[in-house]
Amino acid sequence: MSKISLLVAILIFSLLSACGFRTPTKITALNILITGKVDSVFAIKLKTHFNVEVAQSLVVQIDNEVQKKQTATYSNGVSSSYTLTLSVPVKIFRNKKILLSKTLTASTTIGKLPTTQADRLQIDTSYLQLRNIIVTKLLRRLRYLDEN
Repeated sequence: MSKISLLVAILIFSLLSACGFRTPTKITALNILITGKVDSVFAIKLKTHFNVEVAQSLVVQIDNEVQKKQTATYSNGVSSSYTLTLSVPVKIFRNKKILLSKTLTASTTIGKLPTTQADRLQIDTSYLQLRNIIVTKLLRRLRYLDEN
């Protein structure tokens, strides 16, 4: 049984390495100066990913995050689902030169309309997940810009 498990493990590792999956070898520490809406939930979440011992190389200006709900309605007037969208406008600077000005966006679709407290908690959880997605997108861009 152990030979089969070993063979399966080798096969899986071979397939992963063949498709280009690699563990990251260069992980850069970031320390970015945040301006704009520094007390927003998004900015506070973003700050947790920075290393304060590293010199600041970039400036990120964050604007108000925008939450939108779009309802899908059918012909009989009954709503079956809605789409949540979270957008955060950001600008990235280096030495007062703008490197990127973009509104980062993430969205998700939820099945039923909020009627109870539990449904409203589901909405809050969905916005939290969307915020994490946008933070991940921004961190990827910051790491790329910091390397160049």
